[in-house]
Amino acid sequence: MKPKILVTEALGPEGLAYLEEHAEVTAHHLLPPEQLPEILGDFDAVIIRSAHRITRELIANRPRLKVVARAGSGVDNVDLDACTELGIAVVNAPGANAVAAAEHTFGLLLAVMRNIRLGDLHVRQGGWDRQAHLGEELHSRRLGIIGLGRVGRNVARLAHAFRMEVYAYDPYIGEEIFQAHGAIRKPTLEELLEVADVLTIHTPKTGPRLTESLLNRLPKGAFVVNAARGGLYDEDAVVRLMQQGHIAGFGCDVFPKEPPNPEAPLFKLPRVVVTPHLGGSTHEALANVGVMTAQGVIATLNGITPPNLVNVPIPPLEVPELTALDRMCNTLGRVFSAMNPVFGARLVLTPGRRVPAESLPWVRQSLLAGVLQNRVDERVNTVNALIQAKEQGLSLTIEDDAKAADTLSLTLRWDGQPESQTEFEWQQNGTSALHLRRINDIGFDLAWPEVALVTRHEDTPGIVGQIGTLLGEFGVNIGNLHLGRRALGSEAIMVMALDTPPSDELREALLRIPGISSVYWF
Repeated sequence: MKPKILVTEALGPEGLAYLEEHAEVTAHHLLPPEQLPEILGDFDAVIIRSAHRITRELIANRPRLKVVARAGSGVDNVDLDACTELGIAVVNAPGANAVAAAEHTFGLLLAVMRNIRLGDLHVRQGGWDRQAHLGEELHSRRLGIIGLGRVGRNVARLAHAFRMEVYAYDPYIGEEIFQAHGAIRKPTLEELLEVADVLTIHTPKTGPRLTESLLNRLPKGAFVVNAARGGLYDEDAVVRLMQQGHIAGFGCDVFPKEPPNPEAPLFKLPRVVVTPHLGGSTHEALANVGVMTAQGVIATLNGITPPNLVNVPIPPLEVPELTALDRMCNTLGRVFSAMNPVFGARLVLTPGRRVPAESLPWVRQSLLAGVLQNRVDERVNTVNALIQAKEQGLSLTIEDDAKAADTLSLTLRWDGQPESQTEFEWQQNGTSALHLRRINDIGFDLAWPEVALVTRHEDTPGIVGQIGTLLGEFGVNIGNLHLGRRALGSEAIMVMALDTPPSDELREALLRIPGISSVYWF
């Protein structure tokens, strides 16, 4: 049965089309916010924009809801803590409108610096005084960028086309990003402000607030722009500094309260250009946002980790590598949990040398989710795995083993139980595939099948034949099988690739074969 998705506000047709290929969609141009609590419980996912807030009260006791998506870059109107505790994934569309926001930044700058709004009004009123509307050029100006994320980087790229000198402040970005975008790093905000003839900010709401004392550090006659988040500038301070002639002009697309008060002092100043939160609103950006949001929602509903998942520490990997690690974590966690049902207090993970270090926080959560998903009654997934593990008294230690293999692999064991060691590896020789290397310290080397049936049985003659005969009686074909054992006559493990999933009746019949102790299906 297809999942049900609620879209509360207008989404681009490309995004809607993608959703409708995979789900049953109820889409609104603008759902009245007071109606959302009445219907939310009937959906697996909800996509909002700016008109709705996802609160703890709204999502509590909604067991069907699995995904909350914000069709935009921010998630200020979503209670992330509540979603995380409840195992609800939060998806957004970071960077989908970065080009649009960067271009709008320069649109505001040009409008202010070249007196475009004033000139337009002057001509419409019958005037033609060119001297009165002389402006300033961007060429050779020193641009200060606060925040060198996706939008800030696009701003830097455009600034070079205007032959501007580009400076930036961002304590969370590595030096290689500054170099790649031709931005001179300033170690403090104050040092950036002191050189910026033109200032723009591109941070979340948690970014620095530009107070009067900070703005006073700008060179006299500087121009400032806010196309990021309302409230990042002290607007009263901007007004005072413009009245004093310290700031020459201000372009603003966002406000602390939207829509803003039209009688605000800011709007009475001539060299102020304002727009109604249009920074990310182009036809192209809306299409990108819609598609990215839709793809993230569908992937999450299908149990795949998308790169735009917000409340999980998604590593900065290419999609194929992230997908490979995602499948490996999920499979290893489920297989390990089933094959080692006696609960220990501490898991030990040994990553292969080719597992990127920046992926390990996410790997920890993904593995814990796989281990716990069949051990607790509540919903458990990568989103709330750390919370659920803590409640179960379970921890996971990542072991930095100098002898670890130079592979993209993960090995998991209970601390103090080497016989529980289970390992999977992602191999990329020819066709990429997930390979099983070890179960419960028994060596294997096989491509992990889409449908796997695993048995634990006595290593005695005849058992394998009985298993094959029984599967044939149930009409289930074996694609291939692999056997492993620690020693002659000890416990053996068999992994079978099946063409179709086994029924409950088949598994019960297998358990009635003398010598078989356990049967698992993955």
